[in-house]
Amino acid sequence: MNVSNSIAGLLLIVLLMCNISWAAEVGWKKIGESEGIEGYTRPTPKSSIDEIKAVGIVDAPIAVVEAVLRDATMMPDYMFMCKEAEVIQAPDMKSEGDVLYIYNLTDMPFPVSDRDAVVRNVWSVDRSTGILYSYAETVQTSYRQSKNVIRMPLSIVQCTLVPVGENKTKVIYQALGDPGGTLPSFLVNILTRDLGIKTIEGLRRVVKNDRFRHVKTVVTRTESIKNESGPKS
Repeated sequence: MNVSNSIAGLLLIVLLMCNISWAAEVGWKKIGESEGIEGYTRPTPKSSIDEIKAVGIVDAPIAVVEAVLRDATMMPDYMFMCKEAEVIQAPDMKSEGDVLYIYNLTDMPFPVSDRDAVVRNVWSVDRSTGILYSYAETVQTSYRQSKNVIRMPLSIVQCTLVPVGENKTKVIYQALGDPGGTLPSFLVNILTRDLGIKTIEGLRRVVKNDRFRHVKTVVTRTESIKNESGPKS
């Protein structure tokens, strides 16, 4: 192969990579910014509810942010509208290592019924960059199902944690959900449009909790696989 063909091939690869990156981000509309945290929404064929995204810096090492996100009991302290959460240990849902099963109860304004979901949360790490990925998606189960609470048919939450120096972490938070029931889509979109911004604001507070003061080491060990364990657009 001559030099000109090699250069052309390299240029083609670069163009393809740029197109893939652009396709992953297409459709996002900026809807606000608060204290440096940017919020976005976009429609999706997966649901009548808009997907949301927020991007912001948290003043804490990546190991601390990871520890907070893995601790389900802290979710009501940082996750917008979260009323209760727990890590599940059951015969058919064993939480261990980089796979966690989590129950989450969402507090809805009266007179709307509360919503809940059970998700399978998978963690992975890109060892070359130190970036952590968390991907959680609903699983079908009757665990803690109640007649007074509507179980969400779809809930997908993705977090990408990017180390920024030793003591800062860039958080990219994406969420897509279907609350079920008969709530109008436009109303749900109004309720959730700031979910990502408020969640990162909550993370900024919780990382200062004494419980995480001595966290120094990232615990995720599963190697990320491009387009599988990383964030899914």
